[in-house]
Amino acid sequence: MKNVSIILILAVLLSGITFSSCGKYEEGPGFTLLPKKSRLQQKWRPIESVSSSGVVTTIDSDGSYIEFVKGGDFKAYDGTFDVGFSGTWEFNDDKTGVKTTFEVFGTSTTSESKIVKLKINSLGLEDEDGDKTYYEYF
Repeated sequence: MKNVSIILILAVLLSGITFSSCGKYEEGPGFTLLPKKSRLQQKWRPIESVSSSGVVTTIDSDGSYIEFVKGGDFKAYDGTFDVGFSGTWEFNDDKTGVKTTFEVFGTSTTSESKIVKLKINSLGLEDEDGDKTYYEYF
């Protein structure tokens, strides 16, 4: 009976190590049953930015948000400048980043952000300059 218990404990520990190492994003999650699309397709409020040099800035709630809508639509609102816009979104080929295409003041823009964190209630995106923005679900 002791051997069975020891084997069971070892199996659980090895499973935990395996699952914790299979995360796709730098800051997690290590393992989740929810698909990436389901986790991303929400309304996100920015809460913190980290510059490429490591300077951390807390973002006050001013009404700004981004929203990844089911079906590939993208919405954003900048509460500071009172500007809203919409466009489309899609994952890149290996789902480590998200591409957005939108039009602002008549100019079409496409950008890709690396996903550093994608949990059910928190999101982290890194832009081309290495600056990171963290969001929370709301």
